[in-house]
Amino acid sequence: MKKETIILSVLMVLGLMIIGATWVVRQATEAQTIPVLHSVPNFVATSHVNQPFTEQDLLGKITIADFMFTQCTGPCPTMSSNMKSLYEQYAKIKDVQFISFTVDPNHDHIDVLSAYADAHGVKDERWLFLRSETPKVAALSQDGFKLYAKELPVGHAIKFVLIDEKGRIRQYYDGLEKASMAILQSHINRLLKDLKS
Repeated sequence: MKKETIILSVLMVLGLMIIGATWVVRQATEAQTIPVLHSVPNFVATSHVNQPFTEQDLLGKITIADFMFTQCTGPCPTMSSNMKSLYEQYAKIKDVQFISFTVDPNHDHIDVLSAYADAHGVKDERWLFLRSETPKVAALSQDGFKLYAKELPVGHAIKFVLIDEKGRIRQYYDGLEKASMAILQSHINRLLKDLKS
């Protein structure tokens, strides 16, 4: 009788372990699901290499975007440093690109953005600094990307935006926090895996 009780207890524990393991796997899978929030609207900008860039240039690639300006002494240097780290980590992956919209186009002309790109070690067109007129970039940030954009240039958002290969915004990340950057990197990898499958 004792032997049967022990066997029954062991089977119950094993059953609970299997149920628990199944739950953990399901939670991990669901945690990897990145929601589709909305699509990036139509826009036209000029890059620091003096080429046009529109929402069509988002298609077929995983894109990380932010809003910044070159004279910023607040969050922008940290954001640009974090963006540079990602840019370097994905140096060999052409399916990942980075775009930084200036929110101070009155100062950040093409030559200024080009010098800023050089200062951040940009060696190719995988990371582009984009310029548009103030009303347009404000509308793009606030209405298109659903980000804060008041009293530009200083009142800009500090978020990084993950955009999938269909031009859809998938998630926002704190552009200043290393932990948020780690989550962003895992999400980039997930979208890359989906892109190649």
